[in-house]
Parts: sequence; C-alpha cells; structure tokens
Amino acid sequence: MKKTYIGLTCLLLLALALFVALSFYGDSLERWHIKTGSFARVLIGDTTHRQRTPSSATDSTRAVSQAPGQDFSQTVDTAGKSILFIGDSMLEGLGPRLAAYAEENGHTLVNVIWYSSTTEVWGRTEKLKEYIAEYQPDYIFVSLGGNELFVSNIRDRRQKYLDNMLSQIGDIPFVWIGPPNWKPDTGINEMLAETLRPGQFYLSYTPDQHYDRARDGAHPTRASASAWMDRVCAWVMKSAAHRIVLHRPKAARATCHTVVLAPAK
Repeated sequence: MKKTYIGLTCLLLLALALFVALSFYGDSLERWHIKTGSFARVLIGDTTHRQRTPSSATDSTRAVSQAPGQDFSQTVDTAGKSILFIGDSMLEGLGPRLAAYAEENGHTLVNVIWYSSTTEVWGRTEKLKEYIAEYQPDYIFVSLGGNELFVSNIRDRRQKYLDNMLSQIGDIPFVWIGPPNWKPDTGINEMLAETLRPGQFYLSYTPDQHYDRARDGAHPTRASASAWMDRVCAWVMKSAAHRIVLHRPKAARATCHTVVLAPAK
C-alpha cells in the first residue's frame, strides 16, 4: 500500500512539473499549435503577454495579390471608380477595351471623343472642367498627342494649354496615355514626360511596343488598340501614381456612355 501512495505522489509531482513548464514556456510551444494556460503569467504578474491583433477593417487601399512580374510595393485602390476617359480619335480603339476593364472590375466609365483634338483644343476651353462637373469622376484617363507629333517649337506653342488642362483636372488622380507614334515626334512625348509627375504618364512609343496599323497608317487596328490598352492597364496596377484595380477582363470589348464631339477646327 505504501508503495502505491509513493507511486501516485510521484505521478502527481510529475504532472505538476509538466503543467508549470507548459505555462512558462507556452510561447515557444505555440508554434507547435499547443495551447497553454496562463498559470505562469498569474504567478509572475505578467500582463503583457502577446495578443493577436485583430485584422484591420478592409478599406479601398488594401493591397492586391501580386501578379507575376508585377511590383506591388504600393497599395492598390480597390474601390469602384467613376472613370472619365477623354481624348482624340484614339479612343475609338482604346475606349471599348477600357469599358471591358471597367465592367470586369466594378468601375463605371464615360468616354468623351473629340475628333482631331489636341492639347491646344482642350486647353483653350473649359470643356474638361465641364465634363468633370457633369460626371463627377474620381479617376481620369487622357489620350492626346497623336495630332501633335510634328508640331514645331511645341513647348512654346502647347505648354500653356497642357498646364491649363492639368489645372482643370486638379487633384483628381489621372493617367495620360501618350501617342502611339508611327514616326519620331518633335517633342510632344518629352513635354508630357517632363511636365507630368512620375506615375501619371504612360509612354506608348518605346522600342518594345508594336502596333499594327489601320489603313491610315496612324491609328492602331482594333486588336492592336486592345493590346495597347492591356499594357496601359497592367502599368496602372503596377506603376501608376494612383493604382486602381484593372484585372484583365474576360470580354474583349464592352459599351459605355460615350460623348462624341465634332472634329476640332
């Protein structure tokens, strides 16, 4: 009988020792998914034990999962946007593809095509400001410059109009899509690149970008324009100053509200 009591006592002491050890070294054991008690913290008065921070509320600037080859060092705005897309006839090819992106990603889109327009045509009027007031966009795309590839002394003749356009845009995030040159220009791309802030200008004229041209030799074909818009949208998610969600859509094209202005004189 005496041996039985001694055995039980040893078992109880061993269990107590194990309980105390788990309490004191529980933090180290948590990585093995062993839950421990707070006995040790009660003994030593530890009230600073690590607490799991509740996940923060989701907002419109949470990070999006990184895609292959893309650098999401900054966050991407995941909120649905009201997008205004203004520009020249290049919107004929770009607009329907951007509409598909908008439909896929929860944005709304209004296209304003002003045929034969330039920075001068837009910049000497208040039309951009009027469309902003009418449609209340919180993101803007601009595609202009194709009609200004060969303007001489372009800074002297166009800078003030570009500045006026930027003044009308104000603080609204925007991306300016440069022209898809078919010949070297006289400075429009340089003026845009040097005037706009980093992440606001997409340079469309680079050696690694190819365009199949329509019969006029200037406008990209419909398929080539769609591929161009794909590159722009991938760049927006990766490198734009204000990144928004533009995952590639399943549909090739979509329709949206479109305003057409007569060719500028």
